[in-house]
Amino acid sequence: MTETVARPQLSDRYTATSGQVQLTGVQALARLPIDQHRRDLAAGRNVGTFISGYEGSPLAGYDQELGRLKQLLDANDVTFVPGLNEEAAATSVQGSQLACTLPGATRDGVLGIWYGKAPGLDRATDALRHGNLMGSHPRGGALVLVGDDPAAKSSTLPCASDVALADLAIPYLYPADSQDVLDLGRHAIELSRATGLWVGLKIVAAVADGSSTVDLAADWPAPRIPPGAGTHTPTARLLHPTLGQLERDLVTNRLRLARQYARLNGLNRVVGRGQGDVLGVVAAGHTWLEMLAALRRLGIGEADLEGSPVRLLRVGMPWPLEEAVVREFAEGLEEILVVERSVRSWRPPSVTCSTAGRRSPPSPASATPTARSCSRATASWTPTRSSARCGAGWPSMGSRWRATNGSAPRRPCP
Repeated sequence: MTETVARPQLSDRYTATSGQVQLTGVQALARLPIDQHRRDLAAGRNVGTFISGYEGSPLAGYDQELGRLKQLLDANDVTFVPGLNEEAAATSVQGSQLACTLPGATRDGVLGIWYGKAPGLDRATDALRHGNLMGSHPRGGALVLVGDDPAAKSSTLPCASDVALADLAIPYLYPADSQDVLDLGRHAIELSRATGLWVGLKIVAAVADGSSTVDLAADWPAPRIPPGAGTHTPTARLLHPTLGQLERDLVTNRLRLARQYARLNGLNRVVGRGQGDVLGVVAAGHTWLEMLAALRRLGIGEADLEGSPVRLLRVGMPWPLEEAVVREFAEGLEEILVVERSVRSWRPPSVTCSTAGRRSPPSPASATPTARSCSRATASWTPTRSSARCGAGWPSMGSRWRATNGSAPRRPCP
């Protein structure tokens, strides 16, 4: 008997619960609350979702995608109300976290999602700062989706949200592709519920506009929750003595829980640790994929890393950065290269300078790293005292560059 295989439908990208689908970053963001509602129902929780924000590239199509999905959103208890502006939308999301603290609540919790472009984040900082101080509900959670355009692809100036989010004391995660949007998006929701903090997702143009295959059957283990998490109760009583208690809890307990969550769930991880490592490379988000492509241009695949002199640190949650993993990564290295997309982007304070005392000048904010530019920077590295540790059989980075590109790399700094 011949087995009949169902013809794939475009609607599968949102309705399928197993297999693989092709999603853009914006489509993955639209799918995220639908998946979360399914997970909450499976866990016996009656949780709704409220989404509000203001359009702006690279998230310009997010509201349109949600509008096209109205029937599916209604079926999954997702309410989408476009904001008059960014701060009005953020104030609405504040209310979603307070709804279940009031008498007569009809849901166990409400997941609130705000979206906007990086300049919109600047505009809405007062509302977001108040919302984060008030906190998120342990059965709801609050996400901040920020569209960054560091190369000014469709903006009047290069924009990045890293510094603003850190100033707001909002932890943020940095997806590399559509699969990451779903995986780190789920972590962001769990992190918000566990810590009582609003949690950001930094979405750069390459991720929002890019398209990649997403594995819906990926083995996603249950998140590990730190002891004492999930106890914050959001409140709008922003007067003393409650105000002082909220601020103290924010800067001590809640941010501590965020670091612990990152540690327990491996949001930042060391890749390719070997005995002869001398050069460390740090990257986050889509730049991580560019760095992997750069190493492949030099003949170093992921399977070759343990035998190479290179060690990698993939950063999934740039702020607050979990310091223990940075120390573990840097142990024994001679030099560390941090690859980032903007001069105002994230940068681990523990590794801003190389251990050998050299530091490259920052590239222009609009100079988005590519596989070629990353491989040039890596190939230009010259070990100071590592020839014996690298081993005589390991060619230099420069020779690997010449073998694949035909010319000597330019060193970015003396």
